Amino acid sequence: MALLEIRDLAVEYRTQRGTVRAVDRVSMDLEEAQHLGVIGESGCGKTTLARAVMRKLSANGGIRAGSVTFKGRDLLTLSRREMRALRWREIAIIPQASMDSLDPVQRVGSQLVEVLRVRGGYDRGASKRRAADLFSLVGLESQVLTQYPHEFSGGMKQRAVIAMALALDPSLLIADEPVTALDVVVQHQVLEVFKRLEDELDLTVMLITHDISVIASVCDSVAVMYAGRLMEKATAADLFAAPYHPYTLGLQNAFPNLAAPREELIAIEGYPPDLLTTPVGCRFAHRCPFAIEACTTIEPEPDAIAPGHTSACLRSGEIPELRPLASKAATWLSSQAAREMGLSPTTAVAERPAADIDQDEIVLDVEGLAKHYKLHGGLAALARGKGPQTVYAVNGITFSMHRGESLGIAGESGCGKSTTGDLLIRLLEPTEGRVNFEGQDIAHLTGRELKDFRFKAQLMSQNPFEALNPRFTIYRSLSEPLIIHGWDDEQARLERILETLDQVNLHPADSFLGKYPHQLSGGQLQRIVLARALILRPDFLIADEPVSMLDVSVRAGILNTMRALTREMGLTTVYISHDLALLQYTCDRVAIMYLGQIVELGPARQIIADPKHPYTQALVSAVPVPDPTMPRRTPRIREGVPQARSLPTGCLFQDRCPEVMDICRSVTPSWATVGEGQGALCHLYSEEPVPEA
Repeated sequence: MALLEIRDLAVEYRTQRGTVRAVDRVSMDLEEAQHLGVIGESGCGKTTLARAVMRKLSANGGIRAGSVTFKGRDLLTLSRREMRALRWREIAIIPQASMDSLDPVQRVGSQLVEVLRVRGGYDRGASKRRAADLFSLVGLESQVLTQYPHEFSGGMKQRAVIAMALALDPSLLIADEPVTALDVVVQHQVLEVFKRLEDELDLTVMLITHDISVIASVCDSVAVMYAGRLMEKATAADLFAAPYHPYTLGLQNAFPNLAAPREELIAIEGYPPDLLTTPVGCRFAHRCPFAIEACTTIEPEPDAIAPGHTSACLRSGEIPELRPLASKAATWLSSQAAREMGLSPTTAVAERPAADIDQDEIVLDVEGLAKHYKLHGGLAALARGKGPQTVYAVNGITFSMHRGESLGIAGESGCGKSTTGDLLIRLLEPTEGRVNFEGQDIAHLTGRELKDFRFKAQLMSQNPFEALNPRFTIYRSLSEPLIIHGWDDEQARLERILETLDQVNLHPADSFLGKYPHQLSGGQLQRIVLARALILRPDFLIADEPVSMLDVSVRAGILNTMRALTREMGLTTVYISHDLALLQYTCDRVAIMYLGQIVELGPARQIIADPKHPYTQALVSAVPVPDPTMPRRTPRIREGVPQARSLPTGCLFQDRCPEVMDICRSVTPSWATVGEGQGALCHLYSEEPVPEA
């Protein structure tokens, strides 16, 4: 008997529009000590499935049919008291956005002790000892038990929540997006915790995520969900080596792979069906390039491909022959959804002509750029004996960009990426240094010259809701920059708006004009933000985490669109991201930042293939690869969070560097050439003499 058996589970939500069938007749088993990964796009039913197992659905949700058997007991027949006794002790959950689940006004250790005493019946002394043991298990020192959540880094908070979930030694741990929004190094550290728990505790885990590389890193089996149904289930090795469902093929081809970069990512055009009414036929048929007429009338049931491998596809037997076609972008543009969006293999995949530009012209020249903030802290800080402090957000960076070039800026949170972007378009005033744009120092621009600069330089913000007024229609939001810059002819404005919407692949363009932001999907919103940034045909674009909030399939389409448009328009572009795989795909060069400094700069693929700076090496090795057969690399980096309030003498990376030398603690490294067009700020390559003792 499996540890967890789910049979024909159906879950509904009552809404003002009607009843949504979020999970529909899903069946799967979870064996003891198994790590099952559940993947799929947003809204596919992953989180609802987990909440149904825990019996923690929202007030408007309900289980309509099926059974959930755990250790021989049907959880759906248990009383509330029986289910409450089961949670934490037998089944624990790490909720989505778990870093926000800690009480901000209570010490982290006190919260863990409370769980142990109230739920586990521990006395005060035993609960404190158990709390220290749990923190040690997840890689935290016992001293931090007395700290508050705001004193923890993101990775420390995530580990603390994992420790709470393990407090009463559960048999099953459900982790819902446990590493979303974490930096790549911190993400690797948290995933290592999961791997260690598997080895030390024989823990059974259900890991829910949209990131297939995370699944490949820590899971031994995979379940793929779409529109509330189970599409495919297999061992991780079998599924990644030879998937048998077109949707799984699409997810694989849409994901950037650091180890095997693709010339073009595959976008699954269209969106999942509305589950207010039960779709007829295969739920993926609308977006599937291999759909036949029978797919629109017959809903396929999971069919055995091999022992332990099932696929719900009418053409599963033909997939080996179709698999090579799925790796081509033109194939996916033949789907019904792509045709309805006005896309076709001949028009969308054809190479767009590059803009006729002078690629030797330097558009942006940055020299010694720095931004420091003064924090006074008020009377409370003075009472604690703390005077004014300085945050060194950006510390003397220098680089230049040619017209039409794309530069990626990567690094951990707090390294100064976004601050640098704001300085480059003068949303912030620099403390030191200068930014020359087309030969002019933007700090000295005023009046008409400043307005002209705003016309030529645009920002694509991370959160679409920060860029779009929720009370404005899309037409008004896109009209606003045109009106500001003197477009008085309404017909001319309308033509430019329709042309731009068409360029960012929103078809038919006129259907979006009267809509409001809340009426659009995440992918459509991000395309609107891109359209707003391009509406004036700028020369320079800053894209700050442009796709971090999107599903992988939607993200691929937007990245393809951005890469094609920047080439066609001759845009000089700065991408800001912690995702090196994304930057390798979109950028000509990459700059790696640490504590406000650029520590390595060079051609994107060259830096990824042969990183020189120890920090870059750690970032590259921490990126998970969507291939379970590849050995996991361990970043050679000491744990810790860089503090921008007090900079050490010498190299800023010295406290975390595995190659640290005596000179690193006393002498600031100088820039050294380490390859063709590649440089690093590191004593390993500098030619400075080592100072005598």
